[in-house]
Amino acid sequence: MNAKRLSAKLLFSYALVLIQFSMIGALLLTGSLLANGVGLVVQILGVLLGLWSLHTMHWGKFNITPDPRPDAMLVQVGPYAFIRHPMYLSIGLFFVPLVISEPTVERWVILMMLCVDLLIKLHYEEQLLRQKFEHYAHYSTKTHKLIPFVF
Repeated sequence: MNAKRLSAKLLFSYALVLIQFSMIGALLLTGSLLANGVGLVVQILGVLLGLWSLHTMHWGKFNITPDPRPDAMLVQVGPYAFIRHPMYLSIGLFFVPLVISEPTVERWVILMMLCVDLLIKLHYEEQLLRQKFEHYAHYSTKTHKLIPFVF
């Protein structure tokens, strides 16, 4: 791969991460950090799913960009046995109840921008994983992308 194409891919990856963290920051700055009642329980489940995912992946192997690391291995245990992108689901489980508990037009727009960014990042990451791992196509037939039994 030539240097210009590699630079464009990295720029795209970092742009997705920048948008993701900008939207997360905006949500955290425009209202409460915790939801109420059932929403708080869902947020806690989201945090637990994120921690389980990080633990399963091994903390040092985590990569914030969608680009697989050169030493990456395809993780198919823990939450990855059911969901290919549990970290993205954990973000949704944390922020959707946050917006529902204090809804404003601004927060809904920010949440939608975050969701669109995560979906683009997810699909781009899937392309890269298919290129890196020959068994990824088979793994994807046994698991759901994001939401068990739905998507």
